[in-house]
Amino acid sequence: MKPFVLLFLAVALNTPSIGFSQAQAFRNFIIAANSPTNPKDAKNAFQDLGGEERFELSSWGSGWVVTSENERIEEGYLFNFDYEKNDLYVRDAAGGVDIVVEKSGLKTFSLLKNGDTLVFVRSKAIDPEGKIFFQLVGGDPRGTVVLLKHRVAKALPVNKNDYMRNFSGDYAPHFQSKVTYYVMDAKLGVHAFNHLGKKELLELYPGRAALLNGFFDRVKRPGDRDLHILFDSLNTL
Repeated sequence: MKPFVLLFLAVALNTPSIGFSQAQAFRNFIIAANSPTNPKDAKNAFQDLGGEERFELSSWGSGWVVTSENERIEEGYLFNFDYEKNDLYVRDAAGGVDIVVEKSGLKTFSLLKNGDTLVFVRSKAIDPEGKIFFQLVGGDPRGTVVLLKHRVAKALPVNKNDYMRNFSGDYAPHFQSKVTYYVMDAKLGVHAFNHLGKKELLELYPGRAALLNGFFDRVKRPGDRDLHILFDSLNTL
């Protein structure tokens, strides 16, 4: 894969905040309709619809978006991301209006969770039609190595004979997630992994065994925070 394949990420993330009419920008990049899941209908609606099994956040949270017109929208809005439909939901905090974002009008977005900033981007190298948002886990889009994460939440069939759920009145849907990691390397191309561990990374980067062995000696089961640090290190070599 040539270096220009990673350029789309650099463009998406290296976007300055510019002055604009936020209300007009908001109208320009949304579908003027309520979210199909109607998350405003109840106080705990996201939790009732699957909670963090399906959504990134259990309730509305802070974040920001950058539109296709390079306009940043942040103040006065709340956000959440749906892994079943790969949709971003936005709430106008003042007006109480909830909408689902039109993907063609959205370049990138970020959510704040537990002190972390989760960044989501599209990748034409993986999804040429640009319909999917991937979490940027680690690496520098302006460097040579990037780690993306694609999570899909699928509703589990309802077991009508589940005594405990019937007894407790638990009728909320339950979801199961499938995660795929994509290592995008300017020299090695794109590699997909359902499990990203020591074995997989050593096979991909045998010349960086010292770094990888040291990392996995310290971290047995790396999470996204750990992988972020690791891939930042891979970019410096």
